Amino acid sequence: MLNNPPNKVNTMIALMPHAISHPIEISEDEYAQLVRLKQYGWSVCQTEREWLVKLHYLRQGLKEGKIDETTFQQRETALVLNWLRKDI
Repeated sequence: MLNNPPNKVNTMIALMPHAISHPIEISEDEYAQLVRLKQYGWSVCQTEREWLVKLHYLRQGLKEGKIDETTFQQRETALVLNWLRKDI
């Protein structure tokens, strides 16, 4: 949860319309290979495609009840932060 100063509002950035208009097609074999990559740790991705596959995998796992909300939040946070700081 973010600690916002009074009168500040969070903005939700929704990528869904873009994703619907620009789907990424990937073979089952490549998907499975990318999900298993963990050379520097599972949450450290080398390519945008690997990162997107792992985000999808996590969200699918939450949706199907394979992981709980707390675990999902921790793993998604690690995945996103590692991706954002990879070029810093």
